[in-house]
Amino acid sequence: MKKSLLLIITSIFILILAACSNDSSTNEGSTTTEKETDSEYPIVIKHAFGETTIDEKPERVATIAWANHDVVLALGVVPVGFSAANYGIQDDSGLLPWTADKLKELGEENPNVYQDTDGLDFEAIADSTPDVILAAYSGITQEEYDTLSQIAPVVPYEETPWVTPWRDQVLLNAKGMGMEEEGKKIRYR
Repeated sequence: MKKSLLLIITSIFILILAACSNDSSTNEGSTTTEKETDSEYPIVIKHAFGETTIDEKPERVATIAWANHDVVLALGVVPVGFSAANYGIQDDSGLLPWTADKLKELGEENPNVYQDTDGLDFEAIADSTPDVILAAYSGITQEEYDTLSQIAPVVPYEETPWVTPWRDQVLLNAKGMGMEEEGKKIRYR
């Protein structure tokens, strides 16, 4: 009797696991379909300050705050400018070891790094002439968003400053670059 009960419970457990794995495959398929419509321009991205419209694929991408440049680099693009790391062990120009390694891999020897420990350097950001400014993981204010928006379209966090989970940050920044499908590949690595 005990063996039969154990067999039944085990069978039910296996069926539940199988059902769960089928759901994840279905979700991945629907994500691809969503991407196909999102890759058309203009792209409209909703966020904490309203929405940003990107009329065409950006060629010159700038980032501000922590880790946003990592997404751009992971997608094989060298930002025209990005914030120096103000944490961890960094070199004289504010690069963390993995950032320096990736820049070298992509052939960039003289990156444009903003020193923004005391606040955003709007002049340096404007001088980089970006087509888009990525800030999915940041703490920018409405005033900073408005100022940055005079330079280029800005993709900030969706709801709350400094709490965008890394997977959402990857997708939001990749979408702002017109590379959402590539961002999904990074997200699910």
